[in-house]
Amino acid sequence: MANPWYRVLHRFCNGLYFSRISVLWPERLPRTGPTIYLGLHRNGAVDGFIYHAILPRANFMISTQLRRNLIGRLFFTGIEVARDRDEGEPGTNLEALNQCMELLRMGGELVIFPEGTSTLGPRHLPFKSGAARILANYLENGSLIQVVPLGITYECPWAFRSRVEVVVGAPVATDLSDALHPLGRLKELKRSIQSALESVGVNVESEQYQQMIHRLACVATLGTKRSYFKTLKALEQSIPEKILLGPAWRYLLALGATGPLVGLGALLNLPPLLGAWWAGKKFPDGPNVISLWRVLVGAPLFLLWVAVMAMVAIVSGRWPWFGLYALTTFSGLKLYYRVKKLAVAVHNGLRYPELRPQVLAFRETVLRETFREPAPLTPSLSPSEGERVPEGRVRGWFMVPRRGWKTMGTLHDD
Repeated sequence: MANPWYRVLHRFCNGLYFSRISVLWPERLPRTGPTIYLGLHRNGAVDGFIYHAILPRANFMISTQLRRNLIGRLFFTGIEVARDRDEGEPGTNLEALNQCMELLRMGGELVIFPEGTSTLGPRHLPFKSGAARILANYLENGSLIQVVPLGITYECPWAFRSRVEVVVGAPVATDLSDALHPLGRLKELKRSIQSALESVGVNVESEQYQQMIHRLACVATLGTKRSYFKTLKALEQSIPEKILLGPAWRYLLALGATGPLVGLGALLNLPPLLGAWWAGKKFPDGPNVISLWRVLVGAPLFLLWVAVMAMVAIVSGRWPWFGLYALTTFSGLKLYYRVKKLAVAVHNGLRYPELRPQVLAFRETVLRETFREPAPLTPSLSPSEGERVPEGRVRGWFMVPRRGWKTMGTLHDD
């Protein structure tokens, strides 16, 4: 993706919408040579913005639907392919395949989403054969290539100023037996790709279990440097049976110090915030594209609003006021995530003070039981039937994804 416009735009959108983007095992990213990156697809086209931030040289295979209008062409670029549900021109995919092969022969980097579309469900979608076919075609000439799986985990996919982790998996083995016929080679590559992608994602049997482990991961990572993905991965197979469910005034003091600044920043930028909120309600056809619509509408509105504020400052001659606006906006963005967490802590501490000892004990148990990090290469397994869920009831707020997922209610043994 050589065009610097998209690199700058995507970095701006990431910095505006997300609080922090972390990369796990970045040392696995190749520095040179032809590379195919296989990315799990969770949160619509916003995934591409984040992957692009850590893969600035890569070219992406994208749906033709993304560039059918001016706004789409402004935000997206790549090698266009027509999916089964897209209205592609005849020969579009053959031309795209030729572009991919030429890019790899020149030592370039290619990003493919094997699922074809995105989902926030408990498991990945079925993987298409396209990535395996491209890889098999390239390997026919005996050329060397690196194939790297990528996963992406959001604390809350649609939430403003959420945190994101990109997981870099171990390279996919491409050494195949010469005795295999072409179809056998293709099947073996597809199995290797699926195993590698499952190692960088979290796959469980149900939305209820998914919701449960997100709650536990929220507890385990709150106020710590623990990885959200690693915590989810540790709970992927089962929840330890041992898991049962700072003074509140300090949280209240911190909220009182930072909350007004975030509130003032939101008030000064109310038009773009309302526009992004409205877009997230109006246009998405599923929870996996809420962030995308908020970014597509909110980012341009924010830039336009900043230009209006600057123009008002120029006309009125009150530059110090614009400087104060810029400082307040920047501080509000940086503190927004922390204020959300503090608000939850204060709410729970004031409304449910009798639960504080149990919750603190519960949190320590979660930290202790999820201390062991999972091996990143182990294919994921879902919890088996009949496993016990935590005993007791949970009250209070938890900063975890909820929209589009089934509500758990209280947790108890049947």
